[in-house]
Amino acid sequence: MGERPALSHRLKAVATEVSSATNVEAQLATLQRFLPGPGAQEQEDYLTGALAATNAVRACVAEVVNTKAPGTKTLQTNIVNGGALEPLVALARRGYPEAFEALQILCFRNTHVCQQLVEKGVVDLIANTLHDSAVDLQAAQCFLLTALAAFADSTHSPMMRSGLVPKLVMLCRTDVSGVAVETGTRTATLQTRAAAVLRNLAHNQRNHATLIQAGAVEPLVDIMRGSSDPASRINAAVAVACLVGHEEGNPRLQLDEELVGEMLDVLDAACQGAMQHGIFWTVWKLCQGLASLSVNDKNKEMITAKGGVEILAEVVMGRHHNQETAHRFALSALWNLAFNERSKQVIVDTPGLVNSIRNILASSESPKTREVAKGALWTLGLEQDVKSLQEGGGRLVAVDEMEASTQHVMLSYEWGCQQSVMLIKSELQKAGYQTWMDIDKMSGSTLEAMAKAVEDSAAVLVCVSKRYKESQACRTEAEYAFQQRKKIVPVLMEADYKPTGWLGALMGTRLYFNMSDPRQISGKMGGLIKELGDAGRTTAQQPKDAGAAARAASVAIATASDRADSWNVYEVEEWLKRVRCAEYVGVFREHNMDGVALAGLYRMGADMRFLNEVLKTEFGINVMGHRLRLVEELNKLFG
Repeated sequence: MGERPALSHRLKAVATEVSSATNVEAQLATLQRFLPGPGAQEQEDYLTGALAATNAVRACVAEVVNTKAPGTKTLQTNIVNGGALEPLVALARRGYPEAFEALQILCFRNTHVCQQLVEKGVVDLIANTLHDSAVDLQAAQCFLLTALAAFADSTHSPMMRSGLVPKLVMLCRTDVSGVAVETGTRTATLQTRAAAVLRNLAHNQRNHATLIQAGAVEPLVDIMRGSSDPASRINAAVAVACLVGHEEGNPRLQLDEELVGEMLDVLDAACQGAMQHGIFWTVWKLCQGLASLSVNDKNKEMITAKGGVEILAEVVMGRHHNQETAHRFALSALWNLAFNERSKQVIVDTPGLVNSIRNILASSESPKTREVAKGALWTLGLEQDVKSLQEGGGRLVAVDEMEASTQHVMLSYEWGCQQSVMLIKSELQKAGYQTWMDIDKMSGSTLEAMAKAVEDSAAVLVCVSKRYKESQACRTEAEYAFQQRKKIVPVLMEADYKPTGWLGALMGTRLYFNMSDPRQISGKMGGLIKELGDAGRTTAQQPKDAGAAARAASVAIATASDRADSWNVYEVEEWLKRVRCAEYVGVFREHNMDGVALAGLYRMGADMRFLNEVLKTEFGINVMGHRLRLVEELNKLFG
């Protein structure tokens, strides 16, 4: 890259004297004199002035950006049209951090400038020199990369092809990453800058495989948990959320209360358009991170406890850059939170929030946003919304008279295993069953058709996989099938997968069928067909007497065992709702209260004083009438 003259002290003095009101045209004229030409000595003579002009241009644009003055893009365009890019890129090639910082501020929310810099080879320049540069130059280069990745998706492919990712991962790991350096008007660390680049690349799903293969996740987790810099922790947490956020049980997704508070403070500032930690954060990108992080049940509790619902309400009710996307991710986070009983109540109680979700559903032009809004409203379970969605028009398309009048076997699955599920569907049809899959019978919206499909089913095959557990839509579907008291038959689609959390609780002690190997599906159908019996079979012989028919129907739709001590967690929750103790569903779930545990709670009744104390202190049931009701209902179950 060549040696850099030792001008740093003199340049800082020059930059300090330059006012942001400096005549930009004069600075551009000074930069133009530095354009590469035949006289090397002549270029050196202009170097000091060019660097001073670089600092002046950067300071002028930065002041407009940081004060949110009008005309930022016009100023950037005038500077670029005035011929600034070529001399600035020439200075960057000679290794001056000031040039990279000036280019960064010209890229701020300006896609056109970002694209021009890629065309001028700036990405390849950084890729070739980043590893061997001094710390201050590395920080300035990462500063520019952050802008390129943040403000122009078209720069992602060149950045991913250039070999930059492994070098950025290394910078996140290196000991020098803790050294504070000045980047323009802000003090940051190299680690902060590298993590910010990775975070902006991680918002694009097409980049995930390369980032994960390059080993980005682990150093980002280390930053998330160990950095002393809030901006670094937040960047790292959002990047990790984007990369592995769909993995509900992944321990790397577990946040601490301090980090949750920092993320929500930053989102609050972003909603107000205010700078936080020296950065203007983007609302939709923070919401994307929270939507992924809120998959984790422990994070749900912390996000709610730290006021996350109220701040997400700000997003839903406000106006933002890329508003459709901001609303979609905020609603996705609220949908996740709604699976938690306490969070659900906070959402319902937050003034104006539910009505705002309804308004987005009614007015959004994005099918994705509307579907997420429906999912959130459905999971909140308010009678007005559930009734409206059920009547909203999503219905099965009847193929013929028989299909219209016959209950079917519904196949509930995640799209990743669709081909194997279609094999199961084909085998069931050969055996005389009427089946339903969303690929071929859905009209209207996904959620509405799902609701109708569940309601019209005689049995639901829950096709169990890791991605099924992590899907909001699949969870909504499975829980609705349970609430409708449908016969649920688990089918394992992923070898050696053992579901935990909500899916493990839903499965309970139910018999499941391993269909993880597509080659063996046909040979294993006998046991599945035996379990289904006549539920959904179009060619089945009907029982000869009404009593037998009633018994067969009972078998087809029952999910709860006759023995309460065999209930799973979800069946206990349904019991709580039936005995008018629905407000304690969340705490019973937290304590993993299945049927066996419920029976143990009943046995505590031998010492009524002790049982009363347990219900009060461990379960938070402070109302005496509620405790007495629970004791009486336990007696009815087990007495």
